[in-house]
Amino acid sequence: MIKKALLIAFVAVMAVLLLIYPENALNSARFGLNIWLTSVLPALFPFMAASFLLLDTGVVRLVAHVFSPVTRALFNAPGESAYVLIASAMSGYPVGARLSAELYARGQITETEARRIIRFTSVSGPVFMTGTVCTGLLRLPEAGVYIAASHYLSAVAVGIAFGLFTRRRHHAAAGKTPARFTDTWARFKKDAENCPPTGEILSGSIEKALTVLLKVGGFIILFSVVLEMLSVTGVMSAFEWAYMPFARLAGFGVESTQALLYGGVEMTAGCARAAALSLPLYAKLPLISGIIAFGGLSVHMQTRAMTAANGLKPKGFLLAKSVQALLAFLLTSLLLAVFPLTTAASSIFSDTKTAAYSGVIFAAATAVLLVLIKLWQKRRKSAFPAAR
Repeated sequence: MIKKALLIAFVAVMAVLLLIYPENALNSARFGLNIWLTSVLPALFPFMAASFLLLDTGVVRLVAHVFSPVTRALFNAPGESAYVLIASAMSGYPVGARLSAELYARGQITETEARRIIRFTSVSGPVFMTGTVCTGLLRLPEAGVYIAASHYLSAVAVGIAFGLFTRRRHHAAAGKTPARFTDTWARFKKDAENCPPTGEILSGSIEKALTVLLKVGGFIILFSVVLEMLSVTGVMSAFEWAYMPFARLAGFGVESTQALLYGGVEMTAGCARAAALSLPLYAKLPLISGIIAFGGLSVHMQTRAMTAANGLKPKGFLLAKSVQALLAFLLTSLLLAVFPLTTAASSIFSDTKTAAYSGVIFAAATAVLLVLIKLWQKRRKSAFPAAR
C-alpha cells in the first residue's frame, strides 16, 4: 500500500512538472526518441525477431544440450543460459530478461533457473558500447574493446559467483540426470514437425519483437524526461550533496559523482556526462564501464517489465548488477594498465550501421534454418503420407 501511495504521489508530481517545464520535457523526450530510433531499434530488432524464431523452431534444445555441461559447471544453470547469453551479448538490454521469461513461460526452465540466468545474461550490446559510447561520445572507437571485454568478463564472473553461492546453498539437492543426445534430438524433431506455418511463425516473431522494442522505447523516453525533471528542479543536486561524502571516500570528484548519479537513473545520460569529464582516459573509461554494467534504473525497470507478464520476479538482479558494475570498473582499469590504449587497437561494431548489418545476417541465417525445417517437414510428409 505504501509503495502504491508513493508511486501515485510521484506520478502526480511529475505531471505537474511537465506542465511547468514543457519545453524541457519535449527536448528530453526527443533525445530519448532519437536514441531509440537510431541506436536501439536497428540494433535489437533483427536479433530479437530471430531469437523468437529460433525458440519456435526448437533449435534452442540442441544448443542447450551442447552447452549444458559447461553452463552447469560454471554457472549452475541449464544449457539454455548459453543461448540467452549469446543472443543478449549480440544485441543488448533487455534481451536476456525477455528470452529468459519466454523460456520460463514455455516450461523449458524453472522459475529459479530463470532468475539465475537473468542475473548474468542481462548485458549491453556492442552497438551501444563501441558505437554510441566510444565512437559517438568519446570519439575513440578503439576504446570499445576495453569496455566490451570488461563488460562480458564481469558478467561471466557474476554468473560464476552466483552459481557457486547457489550450489553451496542447495548442495543437498539432487542434480538432474543429463539428457542423452538421442532424446534431445527426438524432442527437436518433434518440435520441428509441430512447427507452425512459415507465415504464422514469422509474423508471431516480428510481433513479439516489436512489442518488446516499443516497451523499451517507452522506458528510454520516460526516464529521459524523468531525469530532466529531476535536474531542472534541483533534486539531482540534492542527491549529489548527500552522496558526495561517500564518493570522496571512493576517490571520486564532484563531476564523477554527477556522472554516477545520472548513470544510476539512465545509462546513456550517465555515459554522456562521464565522456565529457575533463579527466584522463584511464580515469573516465572505467567509470563509463561501471555505468554500463549497472544499467541504470531504466534498464532495471525494463527487466521487470519483460518478466512481469510471465509472473517472474528477477530477485537478486540489483545485487548482481551492482557487483558487475564494480567488477567492470576494476577490470577496465586493469586492462588499461596492462594494455595501454593505442590507436592500433581494433574495435567491434564501431557504428550502428555495421551492427545493424550483422543483425540482418543473423536474422537471414535464422530464416534459412526455418526454410530447411519446412523442407524437411514436406519431405517427411511425402515419405509417410497420413492414412485416410
